[in-house]
Amino acid sequence: MPNHISNPRPVTHRNSGFTLVELLVVIAIIGILIGMLLPAVQTVREAARRVSCQNNLRQIGLAIYNYESSHLKYPPGRIGCDDIGSQMSVSQCSNGLSPEEKNGASGFVSILPQLEQGNLATALSVRDGGLWNRDVDDLDWWMNSPRKREGVQVHLPVYWCPSEAGSQQSEVYRPIIAATSSYAFCNGSLGPDNLVHVTKYKNNGAFVYKSERTVSDIRDGQSNTFLVGEVVRPDLNESSNVWSYAIANADCLRTTTNPLNTRPGAGIVVELRNGAFGSSHPGGGLFLYGDGHVDFVSDSIELETYRSLSTIDNGENR
Repeated sequence: MPNHISNPRPVTHRNSGFTLVELLVVIAIIGILIGMLLPAVQTVREAARRVSCQNNLRQIGLAIYNYESSHLKYPPGRIGCDDIGSQMSVSQCSNGLSPEEKNGASGFVSILPQLEQGNLATALSVRDGGLWNRDVDDLDWWMNSPRKREGVQVHLPVYWCPSEAGSQQSEVYRPIIAATSSYAFCNGSLGPDNLVHVTKYKNNGAFVYKSERTVSDIRDGQSNTFLVGEVVRPDLNESSNVWSYAIANADCLRTTTNPLNTRPGAGIVVELRNGAFGSSHPGGGLFLYGDGHVDFVSDSIELETYRSLSTIDNGENR
């Protein structure tokens, strides 16, 4: 019987890896998925930052409440006055002021003890030699105090919104280097288009120069009145958002003359300052009200309504 020898079947070797085309397809799919996912991730992150920002404002609101409970009045927007021309005489703030009387410290300095920052408040000791009291002869007495110069440089997370992309330090007022803030007190609706002494001392908001409002002064009701709102860091030198310094239409004392989120330097301005509130959140900004609640105000709010929320008596001066 003949032997039948079968030919062995040829063995083929298949590469188990990806071909170049398959690899490019996979990379393209991953890229598409990342492109779809990234906006969602950014939205979630911004939502978390906004919640943190709301919590900061609530803490500030509680500090203001505790300050009012202890002193039976709100802190002034700016503790002292400044030198003003005789043609703009104001009864409680005249020319020839002492450094203490020209105290430029903001209301945020006043509430430091209520934010468990008593040591910082002591270091700044604003009633002793003043703070930010820039003299006409450029003699800044308080600058002779190292602890005051160091104190204004302290960055406080409660005064900083995580959405803010600006610098936490400012050199606008060189030689002073000072920490910045994402928030400002509401001075009212009378801003850059008014006489400067009106904006400072006679404004219709909860916080002005020197004077201290009481709860009974807020006749619109606490739930209808802004106390504090967000601000954005400008690119120009018209303002620096320094938390320890209050100056009309700038830093941590703002008005609603310009619409919410009017960019720095735009709109109605005086000396490059527009005094506007603004935020890094898309579509609007967060505000603390007199009753302690925090609300997001839309950019689309009617200007008249927006201004009325910034006044203590229905914007009757507007």
